[in-house]
Amino acid sequence: MLPLPANDLRPRRLPRPEDFAGERGGYAPWCGPTAVATAAGLDYASACALLARVAPDRYPPGREVVTAWWRDLVGALGLAGVTAEPQPVEGRKTLTRAVRDGLPEGWWLARVTGHFCLVEVARGGARVFDNRLHGEALSPRAHGRRRVTHLARVPTPPGAE
Repeated sequence: MLPLPANDLRPRRLPRPEDFAGERGGYAPWCGPTAVATAAGLDYASACALLARVAPDRYPPGREVVTAWWRDLVGALGLAGVTAEPQPVEGRKTLTRAVRDGLPEGWWLARVTGHFCLVEVARGGARVFDNRLHGEALSPRAHGRRRVTHLARVPTPPGAE
């Protein structure tokens, strides 16, 4: 999903995992590029290209990104004009515990036990967006038991307004 011009008044929506799979010939997308694409309002290939610009030795240009690094996701978002503000992670909390213990409302890029996702925290809970979930309530099945290793506050993704 490419960004719409500023004068385009069509309604936008967050891309779904199946949208990214469609770009990949029906194959499930990887979590790192999916998180970048969703947060920045880009298509999957553009997210991979941004990651390749950030770290061409790790992600050869023109090749799909399979395994990504936290700092590279933050850097790719920066190239896309999306400010990701890393926050300290205290202790070894699960994602559910981090939300329950007062993770502020808003959108978060999270790395949880070897996986990247976007989390929308709102009064009463949180929703998870990643390469297989689209707005699913945070639960043990929706990454709630995974340990949080990195967090960054991000602006509301295009299409989620």
